[in-house]
Amino acid sequence: MNVDPGPRKVNAEYAIEYLQENPEAGLCCEDKRCWITPNANETDDEVLLIDVTEAERLKDNPRLRLVPGIAHTGRSLWVVRRMT
Repeated sequence: MNVDPGPRKVNAEYAIEYLQENPEAGLCCEDKRCWITPNANETDDEVLLIDVTEAERLKDNPRLRLVPGIAHTGRSLWVVRRMT
């Protein structure tokens, strides 16, 4: 019998790789919890977990940008910048 262990915890380096390979994904933070969502339009979904300290390192990455005004009050969403 297979038991789904749920989202695995990752570091900032792995998270940025995931975000770059999955441009529809995003980094979500709310209170003292952070996770990677597979779809930035559905921020409740969690594919990977990340410590707050690692998430802060990730937010400092120039490849990410903050998405203003998302529907969830108190939640932030960061996505990969579109380079043109």
